[in-house]
Amino acid sequence: MAPKKKATGEINLQDLAANAGLVILRDSDYALIEDRLPTFFPNIDRTFGGGLPFGRMIEISGKPGGGKSTICFHIARVATALGCIVVLVDVEGTADRDRLAHLGIDINSVLVKQPDESKGIRLTVEEVGRTIEQTLEVFKEAYPDKHVVFIWDSVGQTPSEEELGKDYGEKNVGSRAKAITQFVTKIAPQISESKSLLIGINQVRDDIGGNPMFKTFNTPGGKAWEHYASLRLEMKKMTAIKKGTENIGHELGVKTNKSKVSRPFQQVTSYLISDDGLPYEYNIAKMAEEAKILPVVGQSYEYTDRFGTTHKQKKENFVSWLAEEGQPVREELLNRLILVEFPDGYPALNNKSLDISAWMDKVWAVGGADLNKDVTEGPSSVSEEDLIADIEKEIQGE
Repeated sequence: MAPKKKATGEINLQDLAANAGLVILRDSDYALIEDRLPTFFPNIDRTFGGGLPFGRMIEISGKPGGGKSTICFHIARVATALGCIVVLVDVEGTADRDRLAHLGIDINSVLVKQPDESKGIRLTVEEVGRTIEQTLEVFKEAYPDKHVVFIWDSVGQTPSEEELGKDYGEKNVGSRAKAITQFVTKIAPQISESKSLLIGINQVRDDIGGNPMFKTFNTPGGKAWEHYASLRLEMKKMTAIKKGTENIGHELGVKTNKSKVSRPFQQVTSYLISDDGLPYEYNIAKMAEEAKILPVVGQSYEYTDRFGTTHKQKKENFVSWLAEEGQPVREELLNRLILVEFPDGYPALNNKSLDISAWMDKVWAVGGADLNKDVTEGPSSVSEEDLIADIEKEIQGE
């Protein structure tokens, strides 16, 4: 008679896992997202599941002039402000230090990998891979707690070593896709293990052989890159932003074509100004206006803050005011936008090791609070700490 099998509940999974070289899922943090890098644009962060996930690879693609590099520069601005090490792999020559400084990036905190013909350094897919491996080895040994953000501009413009070794007219079909397949096979586990973040800017190309009546597009790099990316984002150039008759920018659609960390196929809008990238105050004001948080009266914004003080100025003046004297109102608008998108609290506040308090506006740890009911007295009578404590008591029903 065959021995009676043990009931499932009696199985010692701990011993079985150890003997088989496995780990019980509850004990595994290999794929766990411990930290997120927020953009501090709450509608965008919501589509990312709360912010860009460390330990993952991200693709940002779109047509020329859509805003791919611009949104990456905003991400670099946030990352440097929060103390991350930012590495720009500058294949296309976009890392203009004066331009990046103008966009608010701390250029003293950004490292750049560039081609240098005098030293025989040519940026190929293989060289990018070696750079990332070496960087992680050096940085993680010296500063194991520092977060590293890689921005590769761009995947589609980076040749393989095989391509560069061929003469004009020689066929090299598939050589780049093979190189990128090897790249992601080697690099993806290192990004995950080190809890780093790799953002690859990619181009879009016409899908050759598709239906000419319904034009379709794809991105270079082969299927391996598409499969390994946890987020595949598409930047869309939408309605022009005008000042008088002059085009000064455009609405930027941010669409998640693939997401392993949030609900896919969402699209939200941000605002790109050609001279200033994604200006923080302008975006906060426009997003607050769309969310019916910041009322428009004629050509002006008119906002009554939580202390009962009304602020009314022409739109352009109001945005400029938010950058300086109006910082408390800007912080309040940010937190009201967060409340709309994240009623249970901002996910980045729960980061394991990336502290977001260094950002220019403080995110309040008040989930579900109604900012319209905070106080009726002036700011001198109630401190922010007391205000938050009162709201938390109200939530808990005390």
